Amino acid sequence: MFAVLVLVLAVRAEAVDLAVYRAGAEVVLSGGRLYAAPVWRDLAFTYPPFAALVFTPLALVPPLTAKVFAVVGNSALLVFIVRRSWRAAGGRPVVAAVVGFVLLTESVHASIYVGQVNLLLVALVLGDLTGRGRGIGVGIAAGLKLTPLLFVVYLVAVRRFRDAAVTVAVAAATVALGFAVLPADSAAYWLDGMFADPARIYADLTSSHNQSLRGLLLRADLPALWPWTAALVCLLTLVAACRCDRLLATTLVGLCAAAISPWSWGHHWVWIVPLTVVVADRVFRRRHWVWLAPGVLLVATSPWVLALADPPDAAGPAVLTSGPLWFLVGNLYLVLFATVLGLALWTGRSVRGER
Repeated sequence: MFAVLVLVLAVRAEAVDLAVYRAGAEVVLSGGRLYAAPVWRDLAFTYPPFAALVFTPLALVPPLTAKVFAVVGNSALLVFIVRRSWRAAGGRPVVAAVVGFVLLTESVHASIYVGQVNLLLVALVLGDLTGRGRGIGVGIAAGLKLTPLLFVVYLVAVRRFRDAAVTVAVAAATVALGFAVLPADSAAYWLDGMFADPARIYADLTSSHNQSLRGLLLRADLPALWPWTAALVCLLTLVAACRCDRLLATTLVGLCAAAISPWSWGHHWVWIVPLTVVVADRVFRRRHWVWLAPGVLLVATSPWVLALADPPDAAGPAVLTSGPLWFLVGNLYLVLFATVLGLALWTGRSVRGER
């Protein structure tokens, strides 16, 4: 019942990100310049040109139709991700309970509420790497958004060289398609450095909205540490991923991509969906009680808890502004990722041997 209420509210919502996708597609269809100015209100289109081409069908239907399509599509993707995760875990699928739980999390709730594309990216990557994919899904995901490119490094680390090559080829093909159809916009995005400018996403990079490692270091006035810390986190993630089963490994790399990105909204952390299955599988089926720790943190990733330290722009000041509790709640996704990474490094080899 609550899930139905969430979806109804999502249809009634403004769906800000979906509006940006539609507006970007409308610019493409009208022959305008995609990156020359904000496309919807004061919001710029921040995705590659290939993404704007993919979004063009959204501009051909009324806004309400597009909104219903996005909510229904994201719901179907959510069910697919949960089912695929359970299949990869080897346990009996408990789909309804997991879907109901993750709809209570800020990441999934926000993704559906604003009409985000994050669940599609997770589905493409997870379906590829835990199934019979050969890198095509990862390549398409990387063409829509740059962060999935980290999976190329993972594929090389686990010696899936052919899959890595296919991923790079597919991603390159999406760039080539962008240059063929939108040459001026592609040149602006790829050659003028727009793809590397997080300020186009949000002007204040130190904002609490930036739930990435860089955001944490900027708020701590330690920006110079970001490249080195990100490199260390990537290295540890790859070491852990090589010791784990495919589901946990893929989830870890997805979480790492959100952590090391220059900017990560809370809804970028939708890799908590397969993580929920990982935790449930290890706690309830394998009786690895140490995995209760990330389970508790997952429960805390609800919109109401996170808003205590990171309220929406129009919701007034934060309740928590300093102290250990403020740090924990304000960086909860990073704390969750660090906990999972530590457990994967500690228990990964034994779990892999068990499987």
